[in-house]
Amino acid sequence: MKKEIEKELYKLTHNAVKGAFTPNDFEGICKEMNVVKMYYDLEFDSDGYRGLSDGDEDPSKYRLFELYSEEGVESGIIKKYTFYFETNEYVHAWIEFRKDVKEDEIDEELCSFLADVIYILISRQNMRTMLDFSETHDAQTGIMNLKSLGAKYMQSIAHYPEVEYVVLYANVKNFKFINDRGGVHLGDLAIAKLAQKLQEFIREDEGVCRVGGDNFAMYVRRDNLDVILNRLKIVQVDGLMGLRNNSHRFSFRVGVSDTDIREFGTKLEEASTACIVGKTILKKDLVVFNMELSEIISHNNQIIAAFPDALAAGEFVPFFQPKVNMHTGELLGIEALCRWLHNDSIIAPSEFIPLLDRKGMIHDLDMVMLVETCKCINKWQKMGLKVPIVSVNFSKKNIFIPEIEKKIITAIRDNNVNTSMFEIEITETAKESEIGRLIDFVRILKENGFKISIDDFGTGYSSLSLIHNINADEVKIDQSFIRKLGRDEKSLILIESIVSIANRLNMQIIAEGVENTEEGKMLMKLGCDNAQGYYYGKPVDFEDMTRLLKNPDFKALV
Repeated sequence: MKKEIEKELYKLTHNAVKGAFTPNDFEGICKEMNVVKMYYDLEFDSDGYRGLSDGDEDPSKYRLFELYSEEGVESGIIKKYTFYFETNEYVHAWIEFRKDVKEDEIDEELCSFLADVIYILISRQNMRTMLDFSETHDAQTGIMNLKSLGAKYMQSIAHYPEVEYVVLYANVKNFKFINDRGGVHLGDLAIAKLAQKLQEFIREDEGVCRVGGDNFAMYVRRDNLDVILNRLKIVQVDGLMGLRNNSHRFSFRVGVSDTDIREFGTKLEEASTACIVGKTILKKDLVVFNMELSEIISHNNQIIAAFPDALAAGEFVPFFQPKVNMHTGELLGIEALCRWLHNDSIIAPSEFIPLLDRKGMIHDLDMVMLVETCKCINKWQKMGLKVPIVSVNFSKKNIFIPEIEKKIITAIRDNNVNTSMFEIEITETAKESEIGRLIDFVRILKENGFKISIDDFGTGYSSLSLIHNINADEVKIDQSFIRKLGRDEKSLILIESIVSIANRLNMQIIAEGVENTEEGKMLMKLGCDNAQGYYYGKPVDFEDMTRLLKNPDFKALV
């Protein structure tokens, strides 16, 4: 090898260690070897291949990166350097020599060696660039990651101390629809295109990143907040093949931190909390973190902290509400409902049951309620009372507890109660994975003598699917339909339809939340004779339910 080429190759290698290459780095070695142009495979083609050869001798076909080009000099001989992978030939370099260079003047072995060495150096640099990019950017969307967003936020408040910034946490609503319609590939494409759209919304000193999944974090100037919130109401993304018009209009639930705290991590946590509370508790698409919200969170934290000791102390007890045939006045059954007796007061179920469900703690409560209900049934039977079938609720979260069916059956039999005394109430679900597991759950329980009721029927996304796939004994018409009876034609039509379907499937029908004779009579005209609600009694404790069982004095509606 010529000394001059050795020197240039040494310089090139040394430069590769120091930093990024420039075309000037290759000028010396190219001139020593009479090279006019060099191309390397830094870029992928549209199918993700790196210069796959099919006999075409045009370097531009391979979308190779132009590493060096000497202006105004014509090329002659072109050399192609390849490698093979899984029997396919790939081009990793093209070298074009001066027009006056003859074939026998080219040191083929040296050129091949040079191509390989430069390829290794370029690949290393390219990998380093990719690693540096991955440290600061989200791989799936190409926008900055959370670490970079926090750093940029600190730079912004340092450069513009007079500007007030707010932090947003935005969750895409119903993104599952995209994955269901087009699969994971379309979902990945959609989230990437959506991220690019969001980046277009912000100013130079503002920032946006993808936190993970379908969640984004942003910080914007306070005077730009209303504009951003308005734009987040509808974000249209095009180029999504497989969807109607190849586009989709996305919307967000947003949590906003507009407190005086300037530390980014704390503000993001506040915004995230506001978004979660809006989704799970307040049912709002926009929630701003403030003192009222802080008090709600503090109260919830107190409930979570108090729950284990309260459970151990027996503070959770069943109350019972009757189910009555309005046509005859017959007591058909009773539902066991959880009440928390704490410091001589009753904590409303709405304050703790949804919270425990979200926190994954509901299983322990459901099992305790089942055992306590068994104890009540035992006492009534020892009194010689006729006990109707008793309904108990089980959260959907329970179906993924290992051997949950066995635990339920064992708990009942250990308390000397027959499983035929129980009706398990289940709620609807929109998740395919839950429906499949729910079907198995119901099948096993029915094989062991339980009856099954579908609670809150008509309010979920999978009502008809559930009633089709699950061999339930009863459907409960949700009280939201009963509230609108006589005022909303749609509710009347829906109740008629539910009654018709249930009758044809030989299922019992019961209406929840019946509060007066007018509602009861309208339901009877629609074909629903059974009711549960304040008209027949509020949920009562064991003693009051004992008195009712001794004398179930319900009047027929005529």
